[in-house]
Amino acid sequence: MNKDKRIYLLGPTATGKTKLVKHLNDLFPIDIISVDSAQIYKNLDIGTAKPNHKELIKTPHHLLDIRSPIESYSVVDFKKDVDLIVTKSLNAKKIPFLYGGTMMYFNSLENPLDNLPISTVETKKKVNDELNKFGIEFLFNKLEEVDPVSTKKINPNDSQRIQRALEVYYITGKALSSFYIKNKTIETPYKLLKLALIPDSRERLHVVIEERVEYMLESGLIEEVEAILSNYPSLDDSYPSFRSVGYRQTYHYLKNQISKNELKNKIIFATRQLAKRQMTWMRKMENLEIFDPFSDDLNLKVTDRIQTFLAN
Repeated sequence: MNKDKRIYLLGPTATGKTKLVKHLNDLFPIDIISVDSAQIYKNLDIGTAKPNHKELIKTPHHLLDIRSPIESYSVVDFKKDVDLIVTKSLNAKKIPFLYGGTMMYFNSLENPLDNLPISTVETKKKVNDELNKFGIEFLFNKLEEVDPVSTKKINPNDSQRIQRALEVYYITGKALSSFYIKNKTIETPYKLLKLALIPDSRERLHVVIEERVEYMLESGLIEEVEAILSNYPSLDDSYPSFRSVGYRQTYHYLKNQISKNELKNKIIFATRQLAKRQMTWMRKMENLEIFDPFSDDLNLKVTDRIQTFLAN
């Protein structure tokens, strides 16, 4: 019996994943599922490099604009949504094609979790206040005391994962690591191709990141954040949507916590750190087939690999 087939495309920010997917969508019967924890939010468009309305008509995506900026969305929610979409894709004789840069979401598809507690407004605010008052090093050291297993897997500068782990501890009194299913060995009932975009040149990636940040600011990122805050007056950087790179820094600028001159450099630095964390995740993953996103023949190489995968 032939297994169902699925394709993953993983890559750090600013490596051209969306552009590649547009090319592949013209060639293969794929059903595109976004794996991006920021693009799920409505109105977060410029800072997430979300495909625009015209692009989405030609290349439809699942899991975009499914939550307001003040709503929560967990890894468990993501996993449930993907399971439903994949079932429909397969029934329609399409190939589920999951792409993005939220590595924790990808990890959840192959490594199941026990049900994690849902974050509360109170715990989000508590952790965020601690971050703003004491800094990320303080939070990491605190997490190390209550959950040393998690800190071995989390980058000391990864504020989002550190905050989430502390939230779990505050809500349950248990370490985040205690929620991972032990001794899990899963044989997937489908054939999986995992494509990974990892640049050969970090310097090239840094240049592209800087160009992207400049473009986002020129395209109206500040005005976009102002409009979001106007529509959601209670929103602040304790919410996951505004922890996203670009939005946190712009929020701080609008609250007069940083200058306009600092804004661009802080977004560039945060984006570089995000890319570094994403690639650290990817290097620990199994069965990735790696491609340089900046190679001239990327489209040809990836197309050939998918053709071979689908033919077998």
